[in-house]
Amino acid sequence: MNTEQAPTNRLDSRVKTAWRLQSGLGWAPIVIAALVFLGLAPVIGMSAWPGVITLAVVVSLLVLAVTIVPEIRYRRWRWEVRDEEIRLQTGLIVRELTVIPMVRVQHVDTAQGPIMRALDLSDVHIFTAAGKHAIPALKEADAASLRDRIAVLARVTDDGGL
Repeated sequence: MNTEQAPTNRLDSRVKTAWRLQSGLGWAPIVIAALVFLGLAPVIGMSAWPGVITLAVVVSLLVLAVTIVPEIRYRRWRWEVRDEEIRLQTGLIVRELTVIPMVRVQHVDTAQGPIMRALDLSDVHIFTAAGKHAIPALKEADAASLRDRIAVLARVTDDGGL
């Protein structure tokens, strides 16, 4: 097992759209709150400038979160499934390489929320005693095939046992 060899597979590029939508939806309440603050400032006798500055900061962060961050995340994410291990590489600033030995895999499944379903993407979740790991945003058919391959390599039965 060569711990220095980085994984080579990329995620489906549609994951950037999913991450942008998820981020935008997450930021929506904050943008609304900033707009309400801006609108209420004159009503409560306050200058509009704090509201304008707040809204400008929030919109700047929103633009960063939906344009630049998904692109960088996509460029940094790599994965690979080998006979003896699963390798996941992530990280925007700090690069993280996770190596999951097949003998440690207890359960594997696929999942998709409404945004991923609309994009025909699924996540593969890998469970070990130490926790859960995921390979996000694979084509739905590819995710099912990968899930089944990992289950065979890890000798995981259909009922979740070893």
